[in-house]
Amino acid sequence: MIDFYSLHPYLRITLLLAPFVIALTGLALGVFIACSRHFDAMLSAFSKSTWARQQDILGTTSLASRCYLVSTLSGTLLFPQYLVRKGVIDADDISNFPPSLRRLMLVSAWLVIVGMAWLFLMVGLLKLSGVE
Repeated sequence: MIDFYSLHPYLRITLLLAPFVIALTGLALGVFIACSRHFDAMLSAFSKSTWARQQDILGTTSLASRCYLVSTLSGTLLFPQYLVRKGVIDADDISNFPPSLRRLMLVSAWLVIVGMAWLFLMVGLLKLSGVE
């Protein structure tokens, strides 16, 4: 088994900081979408879906509510078939969604997912190797 302390110091720092950099990049991309013209395009693209009606409850004035809407609607784009079957989102909204915005939202969601998975993996491996 490889001892964590036997690795080169720069490699250790990279392994520990990389998940934060990856996840925060995804989060920054989500904040960019929430603060730009893409936010209104996103809401208008989900015009028939009940999932996007969260904006009526949460509002769209605060940054936190806008980021929440971006992240939840990004999640609907990850696996839309399940939510279409449940009737939460409309299939036409998914098929007519702007491709460039879909790409931005999916990249944001996947960066956060990969960063968090890497973080949990590193914590687990460090615990298993006995690093304190």
